[in-house]
Amino acid sequence: MRPKKPILLYCADRELLSTILFALQLHPYDVVAVRDSVEASRLANDREAPFVCGVLIHAQQADPAGRLIHRLLECGSQMPLLLVDRAGDLAPVRYADMVLYGRNTTMAHILAGIQVLCRRKPSPKPRRAA
Repeated sequence: MRPKKPILLYCADRELLSTILFALQLHPYDVVAVRDSVEASRLANDREAPFVCGVLIHAQQADPAGRLIHRLLECGSQMPLLLVDRAGDLAPVRYADMVLYGRNTTMAHILAGIQVLCRRKPSPKPRRAA
């Protein structure tokens, strides 16, 4: 049996987080799910954390989680990041390795995105100009 790949999952919406967490755990992933953006940022920047990729879910239009996701994306994490913008109101973000837009984004889309990112080697992210 192959070992499960560790993934960081962030979503501020409790119900959506638990649904996606459950679906991911049915696959070969060991998921660390968080609702707190500060905790997600800390985990994403932890050099000792063995995450193969991170998944950031933006669930509702015009909620504060959108700004928090921008902060997470800008934190300079070396792990590949998948942004799932179900609300469709985040501008394209250059810090994400892959972006899925819209309410029609299914678990199949998310799983396919994770598979692609898990095969990728970490690359340095561009830093924001001060």
